[in-house]
Amino acid sequence: MNAQELIANNLIVRHLGGSHAYGMSTPQSDVDYRGIFFAPERSVRTPFFNIKEVSDATEEDTKYHELTHFMKLVTDCNPNIIETLWVDEKVIEVTSPAYEHLRAHRSDLLSKKAAFTFTGYAFAQLKRIKGHNKWINNPQSEAAPKHIEYMSLVQNFTEDKIFKINFADFREGWILYHFGGEIYGMYQRDGYTAYNRDGTLNPFNDEQAVDNPFIDETGQFRKTPHFIVKFNKESYIAARDTHKNYWHWKTHRNEKRSELEELHGYDTKHAAHLVRLLRMGTEILDKGEVHVWRPDAQDLLDIRAGKWKYDDIVSYAESLDVNIRENLYNTSQLRHSPDYNQAAKLLMEVQDICWGK
Repeated sequence: MNAQELIANNLIVRHLGGSHAYGMSTPQSDVDYRGIFFAPERSVRTPFFNIKEVSDATEEDTKYHELTHFMKLVTDCNPNIIETLWVDEKVIEVTSPAYEHLRAHRSDLLSKKAAFTFTGYAFAQLKRIKGHNKWINNPQSEAAPKHIEYMSLVQNFTEDKIFKINFADFREGWILYHFGGEIYGMYQRDGYTAYNRDGTLNPFNDEQAVDNPFIDETGQFRKTPHFIVKFNKESYIAARDTHKNYWHWKTHRNEKRSELEELHGYDTKHAAHLVRLLRMGTEILDKGEVHVWRPDAQDLLDIRAGKWKYDDIVSYAESLDVNIRENLYNTSQLRHSPDYNQAAKLLMEVQDICWGK
């Protein structure tokens, strides 16, 4: 039985997902589905035909989970998975006795693990928001960092009182002699260049030089440099990586998200998901309920529309996180960890319904 046959013949539940499940859809919202299907006995009772999930090739974010795998994710309090047992009935398009039995026992599958999964998922969103905000406010030039931009003067042996030099002025007719580590001596010598055209260092090569002006017949170094300089390698590598990451983000970022970021200074869609996840986590620990269809939908839509300032989003999210971890986790009436014996019993009951036993 292939993936599409599993969805067609073994479906337990199918419901609208994303903004349609949250009561936050707009005319521009994509239509995605979530669901559960059951696998044949041999896929569950043997290791040879295992299947965990199926995606719909026609819908980017549509996904169906196999019942056994679904139960593992539910007991882990995976935010995206828990929703399936708590969605509003008006967004359920296909149901079954197996799903109704599972839904009737949904509260038994909640635990305080939600404190960590919901805040974890939320702060993954916040990390992206902060990272993108950094890129927006600190754009990188198209030109990549160059070695020459990360040189600094360590010691001046000339008679001039020089405390800082423009290294671009010391390219032609100069030699960089490597003393070890990231330290170099700079010497004047016609016909040499201290840097390549692309700004990379061009150290003097003892082995290739026909006439080494710095080493005497005994192999001893014999000339005092005009300057001793340092290549700040770690700073250069950090700048190079920042430049690379910025342009990867700039080139590959989602077009719709980039419009939001340019307009509001941060990804407001990520921000709405961030607040929703933290509020849902709060509700689970406080009330033992998962409110997928959001009573605060308009407030979340306002966030998505950019009506909250970036600093307010960050501050609010951090305050909710502290409340969940330091207050609600300790006062919640939920069990500390999943009851796997109870979950196993429920799973086998639902499997028996699916397999007609």
